[in-house]
Order: sequence, then structure tokens, then C-alpha cells
Amino acid sequence: MRNTTHTLPSAADEAAIHSIVADIEQGFNGNDPQPLVRHLASDALIVNPLGTVMRGPEEVEFSVRALLAGPLRNTTAHYRLTDVTLLAPGVAVAHKSAWSSRQAADAGEPPEMNALYVFVKRQGT
Repeated sequence: MRNTTHTLPSAADEAAIHSIVADIEQGFNGNDPQPLVRHLASDALIVNPLGTVMRGPEEVEFSVRALLAGPLRNTTAHYRLTDVTLLAPGVAVAHKSAWSSRQAADAGEPPEMNALYVFVKRQGT
């Protein structure tokens, strides 16, 4: 549900943000780290659900590859963005809720994980 007092990104920027999160979901569910890191900037800072701090796509891919081949190999996720807010021109934050399946989300179960993303538009992307 949207809070209309927030500054909203353009429709194109919001669609791009949704597309990035869809890529992350696809990569996770397909045990493929490439879609998970495809949109990361070289100076990206990521804190995973285990609290590990990583910088840049190479570090993230290394960590994700091990998790997807090991303890997360047979897990799935369904993501929904619940809020996207423009903080400044070219800077947006998005709140993501996650469930192990679309059915769990559709049934109204509480999210099993929440995440906060910060998106920065650089060179038109």
C-alpha cells in the first residue's frame, strides 16, 4: 500500500526498479547468481540476510554462488515491493517483502524477510 505523501519516482524509473527486483527473484529461484548481481554498481554495498557486508558485484557473486549451491539450493522466494520513494533526483529507496512462495504472499501470511534497497540513477540507468 502506498503512502501518497511520499515523492514518487517516474513511471519509467519505478518500472526499472520493479524489473531489477524481478531479476533478483529470478536469479535466486534459478540458482543463478548472474541476475542477482547484474545491476550492481562497482561500489555497491550489500548486507545479506546473514549480516555479511559485501562491496561490489564480484564479492556479492562469490557469496551468493556458495549459498545457492549449498544451503539455499532448494529454496524459493517471491518478492513484492511495498513502497518506492524518491529521496532526491535519481535516488530512490524501495522496501521489499519476501515469502518462500507466491501462495504464501497471496494467502496474507506475514513476510519471512524484509529488505531495503537504495537505487541511484547513473548515466541514465
